[in-house]
Amino acid sequence: MKKSNSWLLATIGIFSAIIANNIAASDFRSQGGIRGYNDWIWAGAYFTGPVSGTIHSDTISKTSAPQLAGITTFGQSEQYGSFGRLTLQVLQGPGYSVHIGGDAEFLLSPPVGPASPSALATRTLTLSDRPELRIDPTTILSTGPIANVSHAQVYSAEAAAGLGPLFFLGVYFWFKVEREFGLPSLNFNGGYAEASWTITGESRKYIPATGAYSGIIPFNPVSPSGAGWGAWEVAGRYSVMNLNDQIGSVAGIAGGQQTVYTAGLNWYANSNIRFMLNYLHGTIEKQASAVSTANTGANFDAIAGRMQIAF
Repeated sequence: MKKSNSWLLATIGIFSAIIANNIAASDFRSQGGIRGYNDWIWAGAYFTGPVSGTIHSDTISKTSAPQLAGITTFGQSEQYGSFGRLTLQVLQGPGYSVHIGGDAEFLLSPPVGPASPSALATRTLTLSDRPELRIDPTTILSTGPIANVSHAQVYSAEAAAGLGPLFFLGVYFWFKVEREFGLPSLNFNGGYAEASWTITGESRKYIPATGAYSGIIPFNPVSPSGAGWGAWEVAGRYSVMNLNDQIGSVAGIAGGQQTVYTAGLNWYANSNIRFMLNYLHGTIEKQASAVSTANTGANFDAIAGRMQIAF
């Protein structure tokens, strides 16, 4: 589920997009499908399978627990799903463009957890991610394993616009997790909005083959002779992810809500090398459980630098 953006800021990714991708997409998942595009439209649909290196099919195990005697249980297995994306360049001309699009992702077969001698295996799904700045492996924003999941869907809408050196992008995600045994479905949402201004005048170009925008290519790249200053860009982003639903109910989930404000300064030395400096302020509001108001959240401020070399 690729989005129509080239990340403007020096973070590794957007948590709402990463959580969505991990349900039935992502780079390391086996997949097959079709796509087509022209200068105005991009469309594609894929069936997805297991992540590389994981168990690819159900295994069978017997349980010896007296209350489960004679019952055949499924062991650990991987998930299967599908997704599709459609985008449209509604306006395109010299120095300006307007882009809209949407995604739909479906978890067709949730993963089955391993059975044990005392318990049946269940289909579970965990939605979680680290803060956008990937220097700490700690995961605070998390639903934990959601038990008895039958299906899940993610729907998203995207919009982008460019006007000379100005660029704007926004994406909204809506998650639905369906559960078995009469448990109510869960709903989560998130998204982000970002804007940038290239001080030196460069603009982002639309790439029909990917239904996305390119990075910045400097008018005057830095060279061994010392000529050229590259391209300079300032950017800002607001992102939020809410993994809370049915708070106050034992059937609810208190995954937390994470909000991050980011300001960035990017220097593109040439078309292959860029340097990025970011300031991030984030808050994570999280209860200990759906029925407990104990605060287990966190706040953070960070300054990060990054260099990227593209081949």
